[in-house]
Amino acid sequence: MSFPIDTTGYKPLSFDMTQTELSTADLEQLQNNINIVRDTIIFYTGVAGARGLGGHTGGAYSIVPEVLIADGFMRGSGAVYPAYFDEAGHRVAIQYAMSAFNGIIPFEKLLHYREAGHGLYGHPELDRELGVKFSSGRLGHLWPFVNGVAKAHPDQAIVLFGSDGSQQEGNDAEAARFAVAQGLNVKLFIDNDNVTIAGHPQDYLPGYDLVKTLEGHGLTVLECDAEDTLALYGRMQQALNTQGPVAVINNRLMAPGVPGIEGTTGGHDVVNKKSALAYLEQRGQTAAIDHLNNVEKVGGGASYRGSSTETTANRAEFGNIING
Repeated sequence: MSFPIDTTGYKPLSFDMTQTELSTADLEQLQNNINIVRDTIIFYTGVAGARGLGGHTGGAYSIVPEVLIADGFMRGSGAVYPAYFDEAGHRVAIQYAMSAFNGIIPFEKLLHYREAGHGLYGHPELDRELGVKFSSGRLGHLWPFVNGVAKAHPDQAIVLFGSDGSQQEGNDAEAARFAVAQGLNVKLFIDNDNVTIAGHPQDYLPGYDLVKTLEGHGLTVLECDAEDTLALYGRMQQALNTQGPVAVINNRLMAPGVPGIEGTTGGHDVVNKKSALAYLEQRGQTAAIDHLNNVEKVGGGASYRGSSTETTANRAEFGNIING
């Protein structure tokens, strides 16, 4: 089973910590890398969705630019701890994609995302053979852990990819206060897309403001348009060279550029087949389209005690209650 997306144009970049701006050549290659990785994530999570295995697409797709920029600094200097810690565990598709692009697993293995027996779970589980360097559950569980990594490696900057949803959690408030009190060199790159599984935070949680919240805890807070690659690079370089805990608020729509799910809660879960095909068509990925059109749904299905069509599920009821 061959992987139908041409990834040969992907070339990993290395950035020096003192490099304040991207060269024209680096910007062109970085943008090309972003496109290739995003195509890959849409395709292989779309395959899992078409097979009936579920998954999450939008968040992993969205944060590709900051992950690749962080990867460049990790490659270019020992000053950044080499792990893509992510407090939104459902965005695990970016972890598996990077394992493939880093040559740790074959690209064909991505076609088994969330399939039983292949280890590509819906949230990251520590597995060095798969290139997964941490375990992460639901939102808000990882920042305290990353604080511990920062304590153990005081001479390195520790990168944590965050989200506006994660930052609503009480664990993160405690972790923020601890990071400030200890002067930990933790760098948060927070995807601020105004989308969670419960809806749009600006609607159901009026008054919630990431910048004010994190500044109130004592962090240095920067902000940028995350789809402006030059601006994003500049803010990330600035954060990595600022001592102590820093948060960069990356403003963007959910799943930018993906037809049908951009800016919607539908981008939180796995991309639907129609949207995946529309995206791949506009990207000229004909082989991937042919593959996705021939995917068959997996037979059977699980049943769960305590959660059914009749009893519903706690997380679904929570969303319904919060949104009226």
